[in-house]
Amino acid sequence: MTSMDIGMIRGLGTVVVLVAFVGLALWVFSPRRKQDFDEATQLPFADDPEAIRHVEHAKNASGSKQQ
Repeated sequence: MTSMDIGMIRGLGTVVVLVAFVGLALWVFSPRRKQDFDEATQLPFADDPEAIRHVEHAKNASGSKQQ
């Protein structure tokens, strides 16, 4: 029986971090999460009616250009 040396432990740590990174990237860039993230980007402006008006105006302007 061989004991785990430091290289084996580092290798396993690298694999664990790689799997966590790939999982996080898939979660962040999932199309199902887009609406949640879009809502979260507006949180800093929630108390500022002027900022909300500017954001809505920008959304409407970009939406009309795409059609």
